[in-house]
Formats: sequence, structure tokens, C-alpha cells
Amino acid sequence: MIILLNKFLFLILLNLIILINCHEDQDDSLRNLKNMGKGFTNLNDYYVPENYNYYSGSFSEKYCKDAKYITIPLGTTGGLNEGSLSSFLLTKKGSNTFIALDAGTIWQGVRRLTTMNQFNNYFGIEYPEWAILPEQRATWFIKNHIYGYFIGHSHIDHVGGLIIESPEDTLKKDMLNSTIKTGLLGLIDKMQLEKKNYVFPNSVLQMKTIVGLTNTIQSIKDDLFNGKVWPTLPLFGFFDYYVVEPRREYAFSSLSAYNTSILAPVINEFPYNLKVTPYDICHDTLISTAFVFTDSLTGDQIVFFSDTGVPSPSNFQATCDWENKIFDVWRTIKIDKLKAVYIESSFLDDAADTVMFGHLRPRDIMKLMDQLLIQSIQTSPPMKNLKHVKLIIEHIKPQVSKSDYGLTAQRLVYNQLMKANTNSIKIIIPNQGDPICI
Repeated sequence: MIILLNKFLFLILLNLIILINCHEDQDDSLRNLKNMGKGFTNLNDYYVPENYNYYSGSFSEKYCKDAKYITIPLGTTGGLNEGSLSSFLLTKKGSNTFIALDAGTIWQGVRRLTTMNQFNNYFGIEYPEWAILPEQRATWFIKNHIYGYFIGHSHIDHVGGLIIESPEDTLKKDMLNSTIKTGLLGLIDKMQLEKKNYVFPNSVLQMKTIVGLTNTIQSIKDDLFNGKVWPTLPLFGFFDYYVVEPRREYAFSSLSAYNTSILAPVINEFPYNLKVTPYDICHDTLISTAFVFTDSLTGDQIVFFSDTGVPSPSNFQATCDWENKIFDVWRTIKIDKLKAVYIESSFLDDAADTVMFGHLRPRDIMKLMDQLLIQSIQTSPPMKNLKHVKLIIEHIKPQVSKSDYGLTAQRLVYNQLMKANTNSIKIIIPNQGDPICI
């Protein structure tokens, strides 16, 4: 019995030694890889230190002190991960009202950020007493803190979040007397609608805005909120469509249900301080949108591109010049006022044109950044770099096929962008729920 026990213990000890040696060999072979840890919960797994541009604890003072705007990624990938599809929130520093730029994922991204006390404290988010559970807080944030949606095109990975969360995306009139004075309720309180005897058109306190080009809004109406794919909630007063024309500038107040006199007390507050100019851009066989947001008080500019890029061979290639469409946007940008550019990088540099289907690679993006410096409205003397601009990368498709790199798509895209970054632009690979100061 003793001999058998000793043999058993010896075998256990031998297996442990083998496992330890194998683990050490593996550590040696992977020592230089940055993405072998805990996934997105550890930024060091994906980003090198110079890429920290997030509002996050000790980073807030260093990176956000001079920021004018803050953006929050609700979804960052270009497909497969239905919990993190293209969508960003945008607000001005000091505000806690947001607009959404595309809406692939809404609820999941909001749920993540509203569970962070740091986020709630920084933005001054107030919740009703009953909003205790994470899902209750997420839903309240959507109701009271997202003003509306700027939709670049109607593909499901850019509108799915809006559709799915839409039944809960409304403030009822009975909230008018709430003690909460932040977000939409705060703006409504400052407008003093009750004292002005404002007549609400239905049971909803404020309809949410959906802004897009004609083809985008028409597709949302006909193909999504159509009573078949999803209930026609806009007909019940939940949402208000605003069709905008390309290359025409709109005061944000014109994309609101309120007239100028009602808006007077808040006209300089976000989002009413914005002017918006949409541009039609190419996304393979579909017209997509770039939105240029200009602060009417400071002149600061932010450019958001929905999907765009190299078309796969088709007849459409001859009728939509994707590069010149983007150059048209650059020609309206005052380069010293530009704060950020959101743009996609769906694929890596080795992807062939034949598989692009209206998307971009890092090498395409950096050529566009070269042209941004050349074609934008320059200063005198002209600026020679883009080090004051944040380049926020959207729509990175997950690395699911065989790869020799052993790295995530996010890391590979970042490496390829940095290698071609001759203009010193600040490259950001966003992380769902982590605010970025711009």
C-alpha cells in the first residue's frame, strides 16, 4: 500500500513539473504579445501607454483637462459581436445630454457604462429611486440622456440597437414634475415649458430625434419600423424623423420639435450649440453619410463617418467616387478647429480590394489623413501635422480566420496605422464604455 501511494505521489509531482515547464515555454514564446490577458477588462492587453486617451481615474486630469467634448463608445466592432456594434455617444464637456452617432449597439453599451460609479459621478447622472438594478439604470439613461440619433446608413449593424431598445426609449409626460433636473429633464426644466403653456402632442414628454439622409430614413421607415420587422413606434410618438439634405448646414435647433423662442434659454447648451452638415459618401452599393458637427460658439469641428471605403468591383464603382466624396468633406474643415475624426477600419492592410465591399484598411485611412492636411482650410502659416486631432477607429471586424500573428484585429489595426502615421495624429482604438476626451 505504501509503495503504491508513493508511486501515485511521484506521478502527480512529475505531471506538475511537466505542466510548469510547458507553461514557462509558452510564456517565453508569447512574452511580447499584448493581448494575452483578460480581454477588454485590461487596457494593457490591447493598447500601448501612448494610446490612453480615456477619462478613467488618474487619466482624467492629464488627458481631459483641455478637452471640449467627450465621446463614449457603445459599440466598436464591425460585425459578429452583436453586443458591440458601431455606435458612439457624443456630448460637450460639462453636459450630461448625449447624441448617438449610429446605433448598432445601444443598451449593452449603456448598461456597461452606467454600472461604473466613476461615470455616474463625473457626468452627474441622477437616477429615480426605483432605478437600482443595472438594467433599470441603463434604461433610464437611454430615456433621459440620449437626445436623438444621427444614422449614417441603414445596415443592421448601425441601427439594430436603436430598433431593439426603442420600446423603452421614451420619457412620459408624468416625468415633467420629477425632481431630477439632468439630461433631457434638465433641458426641459430650463425651457420652462409648463409656464409657457406648451402643449405636448401626445403622452410622450419629448420625441427622440432620428436624423439621416433621405435613403436612410426611408429604409428605416419601410424596412424596420414597418409593423412586420418591428412595431411602427414612430407613429405612436416615440420618434420624430428628420430628413436632411447632403451638403446643407443645419442649426441643431431646426432638428428639434421646439421653436426658437422656447429654445432661447438653452440655445447655447449642448446639443443646441451645434451646427450639423451631412455629406453623402459611398458604401459599396449604398449611400452612406459623413456628419460634420461644428460648435457655433467656438468653431470646433468633429467629423463622423459612417461606413465608407473601397468598393468591390461593380457598376457602382464608376458612379460613386468614394475618395473624392471624402475629399469634399475635407475641403470644408478648418484644420486648426478640427478635434476628432471617427472613421472605420474594417480590414487589415493585406485585404484585397475584391473583398472590401465599401470599407477601409489602415493604409487607406492614412492616405486620407495625408489628404486631410492638404485639402482642408489651412492656417497661415499652414499646419504641418495633425497631432491635435484624435483619430477614432470604428467598425474593426473581429479576427476570426486563421492568422499567423496571434494578435487581435484591434492590435493589428493599431500597429498598421502607427506604422504609416506620418502626420502624428492621435490614434484611438476605442473600448466599449470607456469615455474618450476630444
